Amino acid sequence: QAQHLARLEREKAEIIRGEEDWVRSGGILRDSEGKRDFARTEKIREEIRLRDWEKEVQSRWDAYERRWAELQRKGAEEISFNDIPWPVHIGESARHAALSDLTLGNIETFLTEGLKVRGCKVSRKERIRSSLLRWHPDKMTALVNKVVESDRKDVSDGISAVVRCLQ
Repeated sequence: QAQHLARLEREKAEIIRGEEDWVRSGGILRDSEGKRDFARTEKIREEIRLRDWEKEVQSRWDAYERRWAELQRKGAEEISFNDIPWPVHIGESARHAALSDLTLGNIETFLTEGLKVRGCKVSRKERIRSSLLRWHPDKMTALVNKVVESDRKDVSDGISAVVRCLQ
């Protein structure tokens, strides 16, 4: 009985994967009578778009957290403005954030868009609080002291911009 149910679940998952692959490649699903099923196809397209967006958003957040971990491992090395993982999404064309990217809208979007991902267990309040703790000027003093002199003012201004946005 349990093996039979497990097999049925595997078969159902395989059917769903096949339908998603077909729709992703541009195909249109058919109903049990062989007629094109535009409604079901569109529903699957929406699910694919949503899943792709969630994957992209989660990937950006994971990269942000990874960059923070790398920065903390650097120890006494000098760092630059570009070494700091600023809480903004940078498009594919730009490699690094600029001071002008640190706007309320960009920071708020970056910090909160991941909260819309299904299965996210972090609340907006928790995300803002943890970000405030991370970016608090008292905690950032040690980081600013490691910044090369030519970038120090921009880093301080950037930290201030982030904290203002979080408050």
